[in-house]
Parts: sequence; C-alpha cells; structure tokens
Amino acid sequence: TVQGEMGQQSASNGASTTLWASNFKKDGYGFAGWNTAYDYSGTNYGPNQTITAPSDISANGLSLYAIWVKSAGDMQNWGYDDCGNMHVGDVTALKDSRDNNVYAVAKLADYKCWMIENLRLDNTPELSGFNTNNPSLPLTNTWWFSTDNDSDIKPTSNYLSTTTDPTSTAWCNVYNSSNCHDQSMLATNNTTLFTYNTSQNYSVSSNVYSYGNYYNWYSATVGHGNYNTSSGIVEGDICPAGWHLPTGGNDSEEFGLLDIALGGIGARETSEVVSNSWRSFPNNFVYSGDVAGSSIEYRNSFGIYWASRASSNSSARGLSLNSSTIYPGTNSMSKYIGRMVRCVANVQINV
Repeated sequence: TVQGEMGQQSASNGASTTLWASNFKKDGYGFAGWNTAYDYSGTNYGPNQTITAPSDISANGLSLYAIWVKSAGDMQNWGYDDCGNMHVGDVTALKDSRDNNVYAVAKLADYKCWMIENLRLDNTPELSGFNTNNPSLPLTNTWWFSTDNDSDIKPTSNYLSTTTDPTSTAWCNVYNSSNCHDQSMLATNNTTLFTYNTSQNYSVSSNVYSYGNYYNWYSATVGHGNYNTSSGIVEGDICPAGWHLPTGGNDSEEFGLLDIALGGIGARETSEVVSNSWRSFPNNFVYSGDVAGSSIEYRNSFGIYWASRASSNSSARGLSLNSSTIYPGTNSMSKYIGRMVRCVANVQINV
C-alpha cells in the first residue's frame, strides 16, 4: 500500500528549486529519495535537495519517482559485517522491531551507516534494553513526573507522552517546567499543527510522513539527559539497539566528521554547496523545522537535529542547517523544543 503524495512544483528552465519533502509511505519499504527514471536508472535526488531545472525540460515537465527499498531485516539484528560489507553510497532498508517502521539506511561519506529517514517512533508500549539503546530504561509504566523539581525527574518512561498529563496535547514552553520532559509529537498524527505548509504556501495532508517525529532532548535521550545534565555525551537514547544518537559539538564528533566528509569544515560555516550536500542523496537531511508551544517553526527552511552532547542545564548540541549555513552539531539548542532524530549504527568501520 502506498499512501501520500508529493504534488507538483513549478520552476523556470535553468532555475534552482528545492524539492518538497514527500508524504509517501509504502508498507515494508524505506523511502530513499527520488530518481528521474521509473526503473531508477536516472539521477538520484534527496527529498529536500536543491536542483536546477534542465534547460531542455519538456513541456510535460520533469517527473520524479520515489525510490523504494524493501526491508532487509531488523535494525536491532544489524551488525558489523552488515555495515562493513556496504560501500559508500549503498542504500538498504531496515525495520525497527519496536513499532515495525521501516527506514532507509545508507553508508555515508564518513564510512558510517546512518538512517537516512527521520525517526518516527511514538507511543510504543515498551522500550527495553533489548530493543533500545538504553539498557537502564525502567520497564514500569509510571511515566509521569510527580514533582516540578528537576532534580527529582524520573529517568523516563516506556511511553512518550506530550506532557506530564496524558490527556493533554500541549507542548511545553517553559524550559524548567516538569511539563518539558519526555515529550514527543508525531508529525503524522496531528491535524492542528501539520495541515498547512506556510513556507511553501501549499496545503498538505495531516500525514506528512517524511518529517518524522519531533522529540525534545529529554525524550531523545530517554531521560539519561535531564535539566541537570550540563555537559558531556549522554549514553542511552531513543535509537534502536545497536544504534545511537549522533555525537556533536566539535569537528571530531559524528556530525562534524560527516560535515568534513561532505566538504565542510566541521564547524559553523556559510556554504550553499555544503548545505545542499547534506540534503542530497543519499544523506537526505530535510528541512523539518521544530516545534515549541503550539506552533511549527522553520519547516522547509531549517533542518534541526539532536546530538547526544549537553552544553548547559537548558541546552544541548545539535545539527542545524538552512540553504546557506551549517552548524554541524556545534549549535546549542534549548532542550525543551521538539526536534528531529537520526540514528547511527554503533559499528566502527575502518577506512
């Protein structure tokens, strides 16, 4: 079953245009981007890549076809040999056994294997050490917080709630409130915040699949990182077992190393070329924006992703990119705001 649509975009011959992220979904398959040929023999593009309309484009326009990759197994059972046998640029797809979502996975220019779709895990009944990169996650269902005191925050929960009140749909807006912990919001399941794309000025359905789920940093680190975590890399996160939240904060950590491999310097820089490399196939980072309070911000103008390093009581590191500027894991971002998660395979590949 294929669900969703991309729609049509207009561009003048020879002009640059940034592709819209699709809301396509195909059961049992990962979405790896676009190709100009039905049999995938043409040119590959990332979901949010900036392309130049060919000068000889026909009157019928340029058709792009979704690249579907069938699941090759479970992410939790993937290991050193699986990633080691891939070449840079190779793409596969794997199923997260926690909720059966399938993600396209690629070996990127840094020789590491990354998810090339945003994490969509939400409201799973149980996150255990067996299937999550979080061996100390409690297996009880006491998933609310009993106090507003940050020092008394429980590690996290098996359920990803939007607030401490399970009946509430409000996102937190005060960084040191108990309501600002353990929050996630599924982009495919919110008809209020996800029905209109103000940046591109066109209506979309409520199931905008490619953007994934928004997590605050407390959920991204499943409680291993809290308001009192002011520095260091947090061990334990929402990624599947065998995978982890990327490190970030300098040019020797994973976001920085990938930036260098893509032509950047591993630190803040202004570069349209490098920004487009992040969004190009098979890297496929997208302008998913973030969420705070009751609104989506920066969708289709910024891609904002969590790293595992804290930078202060109220902030953590992350990747931020727009059309011309990149912070490869060096940006400090408020912990309570909902942003995206990409996971990296734990295996270390020697080059």
